[in-house]
Amino acid sequence: MKLRLPEREFGAYLFDCDGTIADSMPLHYLAWKKALGECGCEFSEELFYAWGGMPTAQIVATLNERHGLSMAVDAVCERKESLYYELLPELKPVPEVLEHIENRWRRRCEFLVCSTAFRYWCVRENT
Repeated sequence: MKLRLPEREFGAYLFDCDGTIADSMPLHYLAWKKALGECGCEFSEELFYAWGGMPTAQIVATLNERHGLSMAVDAVCERKESLYYELLPELKPVPEVLEHIENRWRRRCEFLVCSTAFRYWCVRENT
């Protein structure tokens, strides 16, 4: 895959970390599959990607409704996050995005890495 951006130069670039710089979706899926499996709930990869961006509590509540389950929403969400953090050492970057960031770094362009995870954070890389 080739990352396609407009041809012109920009003064700065903003990158979301989770799912853009870091290919985190496969790890999120593994964490979901295990956490839900512990509760006897199946979660297909196709459904996982179709529900991308849906809040975790809503995923559990919707699965409860679909499958007639009574999973404890908060407990399952906490378990899923715990499993995800255990998988973080396996996290890999998206090569095309990393290449673009490295090229901009060499050109001394500014870039920002942002996330809207549980705690909002933004790291500014000074060049």
